[in-house]
Amino acid sequence: MAAYILRRVLWFVPVLFCVGLITFMIARSTPGGPFDTDPNRRQLSPSTEKVLRARFGLDLPVWRQFTRYMFFDIETDPKTKQPQIVWGALGGNLGPTYTSRGAETVQHYLFTSTSSKPSRFSYSARLGLQALAFALIIGIPLGVLAALKQNTWIDYVALFVSTTFVAVPPFISGLLLLIIFAVGLGWFKVIPDWSDPIRPWVLPTLTLGMSTMAFITRLTRASVLEVKRQDYVRTARAKGLGDLSVNTRHILRNAILPLVTIMGPLLAGLITGAFFTELIFQIPGMGNVLLTSIGKRDYSMIMGLALFYSFMLTAGNLLVDVAYGVVDPRISVS
Repeated sequence: MAAYILRRVLWFVPVLFCVGLITFMIARSTPGGPFDTDPNRRQLSPSTEKVLRARFGLDLPVWRQFTRYMFFDIETDPKTKQPQIVWGALGGNLGPTYTSRGAETVQHYLFTSTSSKPSRFSYSARLGLQALAFALIIGIPLGVLAALKQNTWIDYVALFVSTTFVAVPPFISGLLLLIIFAVGLGWFKVIPDWSDPIRPWVLPTLTLGMSTMAFITRLTRASVLEVKRQDYVRTARAKGLGDLSVNTRHILRNAILPLVTIMGPLLAGLITGAFFTELIFQIPGMGNVLLTSIGKRDYSMIMGLALFYSFMLTAGNLLVDVAYGVVDPRISVS
């Protein structure tokens, strides 16, 4: 198992390299630059912009900019005047943010919290975990119940609800919830107060969790329907086992495998930022930061968020593969 995990971890490097290369090419081929697309700053003079471009290495050849960001660069220490190696993204250095003119690094901007304000990653992680918990708590029992009561009114209601929530995208359901419960009924504030630990999170959690819950419900229902028709389930019933024992020990345990498969990518996607949900509800999380950074052409922030998301996704898939052996002992790394 240790050798298998080590091999999978080593594959992180080429995956992150490919993601970084594609993101770099797309970002640099987009019109505009980090010093002429920020509407909150006045237009820079040509001489000032030239100095900033040299400071951030934007005057270097494109290939050098990429290797400098992803791998390492050799720079002269201003104090000792000696050359030193400055590691890049694969060494854990995501670089300075262009919007701060180099005063703040990407890591500090995303992951540093203070006594009065959590980090931006904390906002996204809390929203994603709450939405996932809501989706699992509602989706799995509803899917199992719909499958066990197939072709009854319970099944039809579950299918109607899940199909509706899947069909309505989060940016539509979020706006509807905001209009109904914040503007219309006044139960929640349109401009959230993040010092309140509960109320500002209700509508975003429902918005992000409903579509996820619908997907989990449909997947659970389909998986349970497939498993309950297997021969070993018929054998268990023929041996005289009760419905509770058959449903929990034989059906649910085997039907849970497809859910385990999607949990890694699903969790990675939820905790690294839900773009439209964070934008609608003004959540200062990573998804909101990415949308803002794209508009301002903050290359290092865009690259850093893309690499972080890819790392979380790859790590999630690795955890899923390891969890397979726990859920189903018949599956091994060999």
